[in-house]
Amino acid sequence: MGRISKHAWIALLALAGCRDSAPSDPPGAWWAGRGPAVREVLSQLARLEGTPLARRARELAAALPDCESVGVHAPDGDAAKLADGVRCLADGDPLEKIRRASQSDLVFALSRAPETALRGALRSENGALALDLRWPDPPASGALGLLVPGAEPAGPDRLAGARRLVQLRVRPRAGIDLAALVPEGSQADRLFRLKSALLGSAVLDGTWEGAVYLPERTGGMPGVAVALGFSLRSAAIAAIERFVADLQQTWPVHRSELHLAAGDGACLPDLNVLPELAPCYVATADALVVGWNRASLERALGSAADGPRKADAPARLDLDLALIQGADDLLARAVPGSSPPLHWPWSRVVASGGESDGALALRVTFVPLAGSAS
Repeated sequence: MGRISKHAWIALLALAGCRDSAPSDPPGAWWAGRGPAVREVLSQLARLEGTPLARRARELAAALPDCESVGVHAPDGDAAKLADGVRCLADGDPLEKIRRASQSDLVFALSRAPETALRGALRSENGALALDLRWPDPPASGALGLLVPGAEPAGPDRLAGARRLVQLRVRPRAGIDLAALVPEGSQADRLFRLKSALLGSAVLDGTWEGAVYLPERTGGMPGVAVALGFSLRSAAIAAIERFVADLQQTWPVHRSELHLAAGDGACLPDLNVLPELAPCYVATADALVVGWNRASLERALGSAADGPRKADAPARLDLDLALIQGADDLLARAVPGSSPPLHWPWSRVVASGGESDGALALRVTFVPLAGSAS
């Protein structure tokens, strides 16, 4: 083979780059998808009987044109218009070019400005639905900031996984400054004195985890627990004890010692401002774990061997929809005349993600019910 000059190589690479470049996004909000894939997604959403989402999914499915590719564009960014005027997409349509370039079953963007758009791509993978989301400009402060991860791993799970309805573990991009969430002089600030040393970033290691557990009896409250990782155990214990002392000065409550295998702590058994609320805390080797009551705390501090302890992603979410439906069944039996439990088209929803090139990138997987995978 003859030699090719350096300038020729540069020209070839430039041409290849032009051919492979992705189509630019149109302004506003839009979506595009393969007709059969869109119908399948709408069919799954329609199974959420009794919800506005199910009703809207059936209406959209009935109006969907019968063609290989479909989509709609709202240049003004009004997402409410994305269910109206759905059209067939020809090969040269800009929306179809974007979908094919993404190699996805369905792609969408929600924004009035392309540089801040929430962009999504949906694919069917072995019967499950995998949704990739990219958000260039997520909230960085306030309550929502606690849900936006950075690039550093959140570390292994600290709360038990047995009979767990929901679990969320995050290392927020902006760190944890819980005191900043409570307005100075607000009722919460006055009653609970939340501007305490417990809430300082110098004590916490920047990770938090929450979990909700299946009620233990019909009509009972779910178990709820939160773990706050700390960087210095002695300082964390001193901070939460100060917090407990502040509560004793504000409310007619009494401190009760608590000793569990995972560590020592305390409870406030007579703080009955909400059903079954008798908060307890335990300082483990690496986290302050606070439970709705002692039973919640004991469940959250169960055997670490009852589930995986993943440590890679900056944020992880696990929704066990089968157990959530079981909890709804318990509630329906306990409250006569209550709405029937929602029957989910998936058994589980798992998500993970973190910061990537300055944007929030998430992968959400909807796991099908047993026997429903294609």
